[in-house]
Amino acid sequence: MPSNKYIIFLIPDSFQNHSHLFPNSCSLFVSNIKLQMKIIFRFIVYIFFTQSVLSQRIDQKNVPAVTLNAFQLKFPNAQETKWKLDGDIYKIDYEVNGKSHFLKMDAKGTVLQHNQDLYVSEIPKIVLETIRKKATYFDINDADKYENESRITYEIKFKVDGKYSYFWLNENGKLIKYRKELNDSEIPQSIITAINKNYGLVDIDYAKYVEEGKKVIYIIRGEIKNADHSFTFDDNATILNHSIDLKDSEIPALILKTISNNYKDYNIQDADFKEENGNITYVIKLKNSKTQVYVTFNESGKILEVK
Repeated sequence: MPSNKYIIFLIPDSFQNHSHLFPNSCSLFVSNIKLQMKIIFRFIVYIFFTQSVLSQRIDQKNVPAVTLNAFQLKFPNAQETKWKLDGDIYKIDYEVNGKSHFLKMDAKGTVLQHNQDLYVSEIPKIVLETIRKKATYFDINDADKYENESRITYEIKFKVDGKYSYFWLNENGKLIKYRKELNDSEIPQSIITAINKNYGLVDIDYAKYVEEGKKVIYIIRGEIKNADHSFTFDDNATILNHSIDLKDSEIPALILKTISNNYKDYNIQDADFKEENGNITYVIKLKNSKTQVYVTFNESGKILEVK
């Protein structure tokens, strides 16, 4: 791709400090120059940004013959093909029979990754059989197939009674992960009892069941005494973790002192209390004009982690 060159004229800030050298009748002229320079500068920034993005896109005619031939042999029915070059990896977006595909190839034409949107008729029967063991009646909203080297994964999504279910399965129909949004009546009573007994009556906003391998967890979010709580339980109603969205006034004084000493020019954006395996921490989101950080504290105000 031919390179684009731009000539940039810069006027030093000191120019505006010598307005006394110009007659009063020229002040409007000077203001107009300053305004035009601002417009030119913004335009140059826009051109630079656009060029940096477009530099990743390439015309199909510029794709090496080995790569292009390999793609066309593997996917002869590809339409609306768009190519990008990311380092030495080619990324291709295209359609087949109205369905979207995404592909990663190396320069030799080896397929590294292939994602495709599926019609229901393209989902293997063995995959659907596994899904029917969890959901008797369903109407699939979205189905995708992911090929990464030798691994194939199907992701199936559908909605029943206003609640979404998600399945991840391999090509043999083995369930990798299952996630389901729950109605309040589907939450085990033992979990509701544990929350109400230890934390107070909860007004549930959201509940989710997650099964991955032999591990099953329930995620519950709701309001208790005007505070937002989030819980994770195992299938024995044992609490795994718990968090509370805190008001600034609820942040412990020792933590506020540490913030005052170490983050003087930062403002508190968000604060969360976290309880996991008997350990209590506080995660505070801090922000100034340039930077945003998440700082984790213990109860004594000691900084444990900064992200």
